[in-house]
Amino acid sequence: MPSSFFGISLSLIIINMASIMESADENLLPGVYKEASEAFNAGPSDLGYLTFIRNFVEGVASPMAGILVINHDRSTVVALGTLCWALSTAAVGVSQYFWQVAFLRAVNGLGLAVVIPALQSLIADSYDDCSRGGGFGFLKLTGALGGIGGGAVATVMAGYEFWGIPGWRCAFIIMATLSCLIACLVFLFVVDPRGTIIIHQESSDVNTER
Repeated sequence: MPSSFFGISLSLIIINMASIMESADENLLPGVYKEASEAFNAGPSDLGYLTFIRNFVEGVASPMAGILVINHDRSTVVALGTLCWALSTAAVGVSQYFWQVAFLRAVNGLGLAVVIPALQSLIADSYDDCSRGGGFGFLKLTGALGGIGGGAVATVMAGYEFWGIPGWRCAFIIMATLSCLIACLVFLFVVDPRGTIIIHQESSDVNTER
C-alpha cells in the first residue's frame, strides 16, 4: 500500500479519519435525545447525567493517556482507545436499561480520554515547526465536520426504522462499525513518528562513531 496519497502521508489521513469518527461519536447521543428518552423512560436530567458521566470519566482518565503515550506506541494506543469507544457505542445501541447506557457512556469517555491526547501528540510530531499549526487546524476542521455529520446522520436516522430496529439504534451500530474499521486501519498503517525519529538518531550516532 502506498505511504501517501496526493502528497499527504497515509498516517495523517487515517489520523484525521479517526478524528472525524471521534467527533461523530460524541454527537450521536445529543442527536437522538428524544428517542433515547422514550426508549429508556428518561427525563432531561437523566440525559444530562449521561453527558456528565462521559465527560467526567474522560477528564479524570485523560492523564492516563499521557502515561500510555510515553511508554507505548501511540498508534497502538489510538487503535485500542478507538476500539474501546466503538464497542461501547455499539453496546449502547442494543441496551435495554438506562443503567446500562450510563455505564457504557463512562466506558466511552475512557476511550475518548485515551484517544484525543494521543491523536494530538501524533499530529504534533508529524509536522515540522513551520507547518504544525496548519496540521492542528486541519485536525480541528475534520473533527468539526465529523461532529456535524454524526449529529445529522443520527437525527435523520432516528425518525425511521430499519428491519424493525429503531433508527437511532442503527445509527449507533453503524457508527461503531465504522469506528472499528478505523481502529484496524490505525493499528495496521499508522506509523508513530517517534519510532522513526529514534531510528534516525541511532543511525546518525552509528555513522558518527565510524
